[in-house]
Amino acid sequence: MHNFASEKVKSICILDMETDSNQTRSLCKERLLLRQWTEYDASIILSWTKNKSEFRKWSADRYPNYPATPEDMTQQYDADNIHPLTAEDEEGNIIGHIMIRVPDIKQPQKVRLGFIIVDDSLRGKGYGKQLILQTIEYAKLKLNATHISLGVFLNNPSALHCYESVGFKTIGKESYPIDEEIWEGVEMEYQYLIQ
Repeated sequence: MHNFASEKVKSICILDMETDSNQTRSLCKERLLLRQWTEYDASIILSWTKNKSEFRKWSADRYPNYPATPEDMTQQYDADNIHPLTAEDEEGNIIGHIMIRVPDIKQPQKVRLGFIIVDDSLRGKGYGKQLILQTIEYAKLKLNATHISLGVFLNNPSALHCYESVGFKTIGKESYPIDEEIWEGVEMEYQYLIQ
């Protein structure tokens, strides 16, 4: 069990697209700003996967075709149990994306992260870690989550390292059929105590 209260995490910056203004953006200097994903973000986010292998590391088999279209992405998020978020820098540039899903409506405190990606030109600079930490805080504050899980392929070691660095622990191994191959992956979980 991870004690979330002991983490020193920068405060979360969440932009409400309907009510917030540049004031929120100015308060979020040097931090990612999370906001609700919109269909206008799709083409930018989809451009970050440069080949089919990168695309599958990001999406597994959730999209039947590569390359995916913005319409395909919009369709993925057409459900009440899915919370897609876009990360922006302090200047409003889209730099990351993540999705939170509630797999079982009867257990809304258990959420799953997916479709985690950072602009390919910005990788290796800590944005992925910031994105995950702020999403954990978002899930805790906005969704009352107490358990957070995700899956990652073993052929994506930088993502695996990022998740481990923020406190995710491996809880199991899985094999997945991806494009007529078998990819090995791990299931990871992040738990914290409600104080």
